[in-house]
Amino acid sequence: MTRRARLMVGAIALFAPVGLTSCSSSAGDDDPAQPPSPSATPDRPTDDATVAEPERPRPTRYEPHAAEVDGAAKRVAARAVEALPAVRQVTYTQYFGYLPPEASILVEADFRSGGGTTYDVRLRETAEGWRTASVTPAADLSPVEEPGRLARRVLDSDRIDLPWAGRKDVAAGLVAEPVLRSMLAVAEHHRIGISVLISAHPVNVFGTDRRSNHPDGQAYDIGSIDGRLVVDPDTAGLVRRVMGIAADTGAYQVGGPVDPDADGSQYFSDLTHSDHVHVGFDGPAVRP
Repeated sequence: MTRRARLMVGAIALFAPVGLTSCSSSAGDDDPAQPPSPSATPDRPTDDATVAEPERPRPTRYEPHAAEVDGAAKRVAARAVEALPAVRQVTYTQYFGYLPPEASILVEADFRSGGGTTYDVRLRETAEGWRTASVTPAADLSPVEEPGRLARRVLDSDRIDLPWAGRKDVAAGLVAEPVLRSMLAVAEHHRIGISVLISAHPVNVFGTDRRSNHPDGQAYDIGSIDGRLVVDPDTAGLVRRVMGIAADTGAYQVGGPVDPDADGSQYFSDLTHSDHVHVGFDGPAVRP
């Protein structure tokens, strides 16, 4: 599976500051072809003629969208994950919690060997800028023999783009049926890029002792709509529309960059949800 056309879109302690490097081109830097030997002919190359295999395109370094609340924090989190030996490239970042001088950013990445996962990157702000405190990958999960009809529909949908870790959540039978139905209902109207379900999402709401709906399989986050990032101000109309559709599926809380009911009880908005739409349901933890 390829992550939403890749939207370029054990803990590991990394206490050194991470450099802020500009995005490089995704094109490879292949060497020019060697000219033929003077004695070679088009259909009969000399014995010592060699054909160089083209290099794989170099992955681009992740750069946050210009509209991010704190692009520097996301850049530091991305660089920490890009530095991991198994990682080929970072494809997406999302705030889990943003309460300076502390922050947690969920970072999706592809592996060099194929597949990928999501990391919870904890940051601490200092006088010199953001520093990485820890990098924790999502736990690996095994699929159940039969995840269920709704789960299969979500896994097979070409209108629901799941991250590597989220796909494993669904295949393991850990996502609640109301969440599965809600994603399918929203996807009838718009293609949605799911950024996180369960794996890599911490248990408690950032900065509180309140349990999140995510680890119980009762919530999902949307990072993109119809191929456009939620954080992009030009996507505001789509975001409002999707928040309304999600609310109509029975979600008791829908958060995002905007608050459609102006401090009402169902919708909310804050800096943490400036880059995604959170759709939460009330229910017990799912047990496969």
